[in-house]
Amino acid sequence: MPIKGVTGVIRLPRLGKIRLGLTRESSEGFSYPVPTDYFVCPDEVKKVFGGRPTELSVMLPTEDPNQWASQYLRCYSAYRGLICRGDGETAVARVNTKTGQIATHEDLETELREIACAPKSCAHYETGRCKRVMNLQFLVPDCPGIGVYQLDTGSFHSIVNVNSSLDLIRRACGRLSMIPLSLRLIEKEVDVEGKKKTVRVLSLTSPSTLAEIQKFAQMPPSEVLLLPPPDSAAPDDLFPEEVLGKGFVKLEEGITEKDLITLWDKAKSKVWQLDIREHQLKAWFEKNCHISVYLDDFNWPLPPAKFSAEVLSRFLKAIERDTSC
Repeated sequence: MPIKGVTGVIRLPRLGKIRLGLTRESSEGFSYPVPTDYFVCPDEVKKVFGGRPTELSVMLPTEDPNQWASQYLRCYSAYRGLICRGDGETAVARVNTKTGQIATHEDLETELREIACAPKSCAHYETGRCKRVMNLQFLVPDCPGIGVYQLDTGSFHSIVNVNSSLDLIRRACGRLSMIPLSLRLIEKEVDVEGKKKTVRVLSLTSPSTLAEIQKFAQMPPSEVLLLPPPDSAAPDDLFPEEVLGKGFVKLEEGITEKDLITLWDKAKSKVWQLDIREHQLKAWFEKNCHISVYLDDFNWPLPPAKFSAEVLSRFLKAIERDTSC
């Protein structure tokens, strides 16, 4: 006899992750991400599609996009990983049990709690610490093994492209699962702060004609499978803002509050866009500025007291020098 809640539950394993960039290290010891114009794949995928593929043959495993195209606003912490996940109305966050604020590395007593999710008034969203994320999971039928690969993206254009394709495929075929598709990395011109810029985004399409994929749709799909929950690592094209310090710096002579905030915002952005680790920050600031700095210092809207305009300027120049090489 079947066991209710156990028998009939089939869960696909995750075979690996496919990424959208590589990690480099500067001469100063900072790690920073470098986007690629190809998919960074595990070895077994490279053997099938080559070392630098821009197109993969994939299939979607079930009819429920919520299982394999999870889309949420996500807030990450280098210390705790994923600490808040919301849909724009409600969120589940790890908070300090006493204050109800999102937890930092200093908080010992924490719990998961449902809170309001309001991006327009959320400080974490405004500073870029919280961003949209899609966890896309799919089958790669030409590769050995039975399971799914995961690819994460925080790109608005990639998420819209994938969602639009899913809607079109469902309308044309009446279903989504087990239809041969192509996942591609393509160039797209976008407007960034009033300037045109070419970026690489995901595109989900079909290598077959509409008539051919409708024939595939008439074949019965295999048994519906449950996928593993997506992991909580930040996607390769998402480098979110992080937290936190205590006390704010005094203005130096000749430095306006606007100047200081501009330097601070640039420094925070570099720390999280370049995925700089805490031990790298500590080593650089101790060696060059003789102050103790932690990753959590980079959360506040104003710089903690130990950061002066001169210190921030030296830090930004060092980053610019190493990442421009």
